[in-house]
Amino acid sequence: MAAPVYLFTGFLDSGKTTLIKDTLNDPSFMEGTDRTLIICLEQGEVSYDEKFLDEHNTFIEFLDASTQLTTEKMRELDTIYHPSQVFIEYNGTESVSETLLSGMPEFWPLVQILTTVDATTFELYMNAMRSLLFEQLRYSDTIIVNRCTPEMSGSMLRGNIKAINRQAQIYYEGNFGEQVQLKGGFLPFNLDDPIIDIKDEDYGLWYMDALENPDKYDGKEVIMRGYYAERVKGLHQTIIMGRRAMVCCAQDTSLCGITVTGIKAEQLKLGEWIEVQGHLKTVPIENGAKTLVLYANRIARYHQPAEEFVTFS
Repeated sequence: MAAPVYLFTGFLDSGKTTLIKDTLNDPSFMEGTDRTLIICLEQGEVSYDEKFLDEHNTFIEFLDASTQLTTEKMRELDTIYHPSQVFIEYNGTESVSETLLSGMPEFWPLVQILTTVDATTFELYMNAMRSLLFEQLRYSDTIIVNRCTPEMSGSMLRGNIKAINRQAQIYYEGNFGEQVQLKGGFLPFNLDDPIIDIKDEDYGLWYMDALENPDKYDGKEVIMRGYYAERVKGLHQTIIMGRRAMVCCAQDTSLCGITVTGIKAEQLKLGEWIEVQGHLKTVPIENGAKTLVLYANRIARYHQPAEEFVTFS
């Protein structure tokens, strides 16, 4: 029988071991599981003591690097331990290997990637080690942001994470396992204004809020600025405009774009910066979700902002 594999990524002391131990203590998760194998590629301040492992019928193997985790090694460990499930505690300085992403054997399928983030060091890592943080987050299915305090900005954390990985589910915790309500982040415009003017420096905050709460902006009149990113094929006078967020480095960016209709696209050049005024309307997309479309009633050319990339704080 195949043993599902759960990959835990994150920097050293970000809470990977604590998350694994909490998972092993969760009766609902462990139901039907009798033997767990932990493959540990990094050891932090929290460790696994023998009593804990025995009580949870859990076995542990330490490896020095992900390169040692070959298919042959997995087969050897499967033969030795016959696990019902496998937890891999990854090294925070290594990129997730191609073996784990696409080369897992049938007897050990990778079913989930979970990443732990220390909220107290997140902004520092974003500024100083963006490429490493990018590697930690880019493939994650679930991201647990721990050590949060109520005064921390949820929009800063969420915006920067979503710029790297839009699909991941994000959970915020204070002490490990305790949910915390973060402040929503100050939106630097009034939603009740007859026209919401979204300034260049505020585009990222608006975009992430609109992405997660489209109904809040349904029917709102707005002014926004961005560049003409692409023509929407098959739709008359419709384009994508927006701005880019830095994902890993200046050479690796993600478009924070919105569909705009009512545009005479033939009068514009790709990459040209524009200012558009119009009203937003929610439209349904797949899986019952919604997105916003901007119905333009005014368009003008605009200068490229001094700060090219959007921020989320």
